[in-house]
Amino acid sequence: MSGALDLATSVGGKIEKKEVLSAVDQYEKYHVSFGGREEDRKSNYADMVNKYYDLSTSFYEFGWGESFHFAPRWKKESLQESIKRHEHFLALQLRLEPGMKVLDVGCGIGGPLREIARFSLASVTGLNNNEYQITRGTTLNHIAGVDKFCNFVKADFMNMPFPDNSFDGIYAIEATCHAPDALGCYKEIYRVLKPGQCFAAYEWCMTDSYDPSNAEHQKIKAEIELGNGLPDVRSTEQCLEALKQAGFEVVREMDLTRNSPVPWYLPLDTSHISLSSFRLTALGRFLTKNMVRVFEYLRLAPEGSQRVSAFLEKAADSLVAGGRKEIFTPMYFFLGRKPLSSEDNPSA
Repeated sequence: MSGALDLATSVGGKIEKKEVLSAVDQYEKYHVSFGGREEDRKSNYADMVNKYYDLSTSFYEFGWGESFHFAPRWKKESLQESIKRHEHFLALQLRLEPGMKVLDVGCGIGGPLREIARFSLASVTGLNNNEYQITRGTTLNHIAGVDKFCNFVKADFMNMPFPDNSFDGIYAIEATCHAPDALGCYKEIYRVLKPGQCFAAYEWCMTDSYDPSNAEHQKIKAEIELGNGLPDVRSTEQCLEALKQAGFEVVREMDLTRNSPVPWYLPLDTSHISLSSFRLTALGRFLTKNMVRVFEYLRLAPEGSQRVSAFLEKAADSLVAGGRKEIFTPMYFFLGRKPLSSEDNPSA
């Protein structure tokens, strides 16, 4: 019950409770379903993404835990086990070692940051432009006992407050999809990464199976954007080309959904029953929706909380639809290396 009450009282994050409904209105109007335009989402991405995470973070933590991302999954493996393994995979790809200085770009409340720091013994800085998530993450770092070698910096990943060549490794987990321009974001990451070191990421992308002229595909893409605070969902080809144009050597790239024995979207599939992830099942989501309705009626949750719950429900359904049709992936993985010198890479 305490988790449910925390969800209710935390909806809106740093937004004044009386302003939550207005924030929901403003957020929704950025999106296609409400007449919004991609250009406006991109030019106002910081406001849109901040509103999204102020409104949705407590729902994510209640239903998903501290790490807000998907993972490829083996049979008999729990969701939480797969999430940790997915984070360890990135640490291994980056060859992280004790004492290395690492950057987590778009770190959420720091679930992956804490896990990767404990796994590798590297010092990890989380970059985030959302004040509420940083406040929550700082509290969780202290509880986990990692606050001496993990920290947060509030800043925009399109304009990072770090000197050139600052980090021994950089990663982004389903975060740079919020960038209005992949190339601009990857260039900033390239700038602050030390020469010879690597950047690893999991990107949200439309796959080669996506048909932009297909009305059903368009609807799924638009609802993913609405429910997840995205200015656009780029193709895998666009992300890979932006990585190369930013100056990176591509070490490897693959869509990790292709070889997952268990569908990545299974936790959100309402036909699936799971005791370990009960809050994500059809019954769990039904109970959460009605709990939010009651809490809003009792004024324990701010007005507008049901609207947030509704667009997150729609997001979950659209992600499942995109996954089933194989037109969307949340796990386009790439590893890029920054050359030792600009002479090694003419595009740099």
